[in-house]
Amino acid sequence: MKTIGRKDFIEIGSVVKAHGTKGELKVVLNREINFKEWAFLEIREKPVPFYIKSCKHLFEEEAFIKFEGVNDLETASKLVGYNLLAPARGLKKAAPGLLDKSILKYELIDSKFGEIGIVEDVLEMPMQILIKTTFNGQELLIPAVEPIIQEINDKLQKIYLDLPEGLLKI
Repeated sequence: MKTIGRKDFIEIGSVVKAHGTKGELKVVLNREINFKEWAFLEIREKPVPFYIKSCKHLFEEEAFIKFEGVNDLETASKLVGYNLLAPARGLKKAAPGLLDKSILKYELIDSKFGEIGIVEDVLEMPMQILIKTTFNGQELLIPAVEPIIQEINDKLQKIYLDLPEGLLKI
């Protein structure tokens, strides 16, 4: 029998607060996902399954989730702060605007210049998400937007880019 480990999951968000008095949770998502029957919380570095009674998306990146067995504010409050996980298998690629730290160490390849570095960090700024790398000894911040990010290949851990002229200092 195969056991399920943390490596089989991707972090998709976190529980930010309890909502109301009947055990509902507000979650912030960093990936576009439609919840089905189960969600997983990372508790003591292990994925723990919770059956979903209901899920209401507020925005693309926020939702209210009600888990089976979590029926009051006190129980819901104990789950605040935990990471929300989803099985890595079967998840579609992250949209550029919803990138998360799961792409750290991915190779960055530009259509004109070839390999330009690796993802060192993903920075969430008020207006956009930036990918941080080092190119020719200088810090480079790449906007994570559709025209620049051409493809994210999770299997090969590569991100294919089409950088605008002038972004790279050669």
